[in-house]
Amino acid sequence: MLVLMSSSCEKVIDINLNDSVSQIVIEGEMTNDPGPYKVTVTQSKNFNENNIFPGRNDAVVVITDQTAQIAETLTNAGSGTYFTEKMRGVPGHTYLLRVTLKDTVYTATSTMPLEKVELTALYSTRSSFDSDNIFMVPIFTDPAGNGNYYRLKQFIRGIQVKGSVVRSDEATDGRTFDTQLYYRTEEEYGNPLINLGDDLVVELQSIDKGVYDFYRTLNTTIDQDASTPANPLTNIKGGALGVFNACQSSKFGATAKF
Repeated sequence: MLVLMSSSCEKVIDINLNDSVSQIVIEGEMTNDPGPYKVTVTQSKNFNENNIFPGRNDAVVVITDQTAQIAETLTNAGSGTYFTEKMRGVPGHTYLLRVTLKDTVYTATSTMPLEKVELTALYSTRSSFDSDNIFMVPIFTDPAGNGNYYRLKQFIRGIQVKGSVVRSDEATDGRTFDTQLYYRTEEEYGNPLINLGDDLVVELQSIDKGVYDFYRTLNTTIDQDASTPANPLTNIKGGALGVFNACQSSKFGATAKF
């Protein structure tokens, strides 16, 4: 069973894996900020085992900047974690991730959007549905022209809220986004709660459509609440789960006041 968390309404997803099937899980991200960038390669487990995925330290992980035609083999830091040393994310460039495990090759491509969309404000407010809960409200404006995709990550007192929220401008081109970022606040989900005076940070990632589709279909899988949900769309080819994300990143911090 592979457990993933996503969306503003978090829920555990049991990816539809057979009892005898174990799959590779690859997660990589690079931004317009200086590296190092990280790629993790882990092995999923059968449904009756715990959810601590063992890292694969026998992989050869290479990221190629296809635009600049340069490549780097990542350094194995243990526990299935691999880091770049020299690679730098450049807006508008397309990157190829190649992970080789024995005779199996997994690949993924992601293009870093050319335009960086900035967060312009961040504040916190009580939920309109439950006044006991406080949520963040980041503000950013989508530039004119369709085809912009976003992922938002939340941090409370330096602790990341599980999951992500995704947005697109398909029906909201040029709109200013200013809605609350909801997340599961029940104790069993382990997310921090917002208290007066807390340090808050939101990261806005400008992402390509392949990355957006991964998180969008992950969220759809959650919302359907199916007994045997389908795997979310992935930009990784070769049979692995996960996603490779080359994105532009903007962060904004604030102190919780309400």
